[in-house]
Amino acid sequence: MIKKSVVKKEDIPQKSSDPLYQEIQKAGSEAAKKNHVPGLAVAVIRNGKIAWIQCIGYADVASGKPVTAQTIFNIGSISKLVSSWGFLQLVEKKLITLDEPINQSLTRWKVPPSPYDISKVNLRRILSHTAGLSVHGYGGSEQGTPLMTLEESLNGKTKRNGESVHLINEPGTKWKYSGGGYTLAQLLLEEKTKESFAGYMKKSVFQPLGLNHTSYEWTEEMKASSATAYDTLGKPIKNRIFTEQAAAGLQTTISDLAHFAELSITTDSKGLNRVLNPETIHLMEQPVIPLSNDGESGLGYRFMNFEGLRTIGHTGENIGWSAGMFLHLPTKSGLVVLSNGSRGDNVWYSVYMSWVKTIKAVQTHHVDN
Repeated sequence: MIKKSVVKKEDIPQKSSDPLYQEIQKAGSEAAKKNHVPGLAVAVIRNGKIAWIQCIGYADVASGKPVTAQTIFNIGSISKLVSSWGFLQLVEKKLITLDEPINQSLTRWKVPPSPYDISKVNLRRILSHTAGLSVHGYGGSEQGTPLMTLEESLNGKTKRNGESVHLINEPGTKWKYSGGGYTLAQLLLEEKTKESFAGYMKKSVFQPLGLNHTSYEWTEEMKASSATAYDTLGKPIKNRIFTEQAAAGLQTTISDLAHFAELSITTDSKGLNRVLNPETIHLMEQPVIPLSNDGESGLGYRFMNFEGLRTIGHTGENIGWSAGMFLHLPTKSGLVVLSNGSRGDNVWYSVYMSWVKTIKAVQTHHVDN
């Protein structure tokens, strides 16, 4: 049986009197209907703490099951941000350093020979998308089908692109998004810990943080609480499963992910429960050079600039799912949006537009005073 999450629904004020709550309810509902997205869950963070959680629409249309704070969603590439906590824990445990060549630590699979300098491929560059590696993203497989091994994925047996993980740029010279790099880091963690990636993350990251509805695997308990995924036309589809869990395979609830966002904003040692030192998280939230017009990253955290507001966090898109997590550290504010539709990016953007106005208003107030 799944234990209760660290963030209890009854502990979170449902602030229907908050103008932002009302605006997001309207904007989110309208965007969801327009884009054939049955349901979404929204969390707003103020002063480093969850202010409220709002659930709109349906986890499953046919049964009329509503979205709740404990509904499970896949969060696509936000998986990368969360997995980076596990990788940095390896660094804290001195199982690896950020800057040592990764190939020297691998036995099951190695970055193949290249005209570029393989010795410059390290964890710092992998997590910041500056390692020069290939494979932008993954499509996954339908739930119920056999999964390929990590080695098979790294060798390019993926259905979506059939591309192996290899060097396409000189490491450290260019920002280039690479889900393939995170699959390589997943292999590194398994080799260093002699454990499965999902098992290690559950034991060493999620349980200590109280994220008890969060997993890189679709357990039976997770399936029972999961939303149904819907395509661009609003038709139900099977959940996606991933060999490449670190890059794309995380399932969680709005309560758990909002709590994770809190810990990224207010990095107190007690709340982190010895998973990472606050100094490590601050390091992860700093930009890694080089950046490019295509993007800029820290270690797992991406820098974003929608509507002229610089935030850190990540977005995530898989077939049938879309999510966004935006953190504005100067004001200790955050927004998390989860949805169960392929066009959910249009939905979270509408919600973001409402939220960003409130952050800019706070900034203006601070300047005026």
